[in-house]
Amino acid sequence: MVARRRRAFATLVLAVAMTAGPVGTADAVTVGVRGIFNGSRFVWSPAVKEINTGVIVRWRSVDGSHTVKSRGTNWTYFRNVPVGTSVTRTFNRRGTFRYYCTIHGSVVNGVCSGMCGRIVVS
Repeated sequence: MVARRRRAFATLVLAVAMTAGPVGTADAVTVGVRGIFNGSRFVWSPAVKEINTGVIVRWRSVDGSHTVKSRGTNWTYFRNVPVGTSVTRTFNRRGTFRYYCTIHGSVVNGVCSGMCGRIVVS
């Protein structure tokens, strides 16, 4: 029962909207990303999302509060995502963009544990 509550608390949705094409005809894909209590920690599932350049990524908190914080040197991003709100970022260049939730994850000596994810832009 406790693990089930923990799973529900960390549920997030990652929505990806393609911005290519005429205005009003954008293709849209919604990808569910959940924080799953896995043994002794929360993790993103899926941990990796591949997208094309020009895609807007939206993190929306469904249950509980979270953060989206960049890690690495190729981008800077930090947003609080209180329950019922969302934050977005457009990825206009290729690369791998790593992020994590500072509430349910951590980075020690460059190694991320807990709610760690990445966006791969091609």
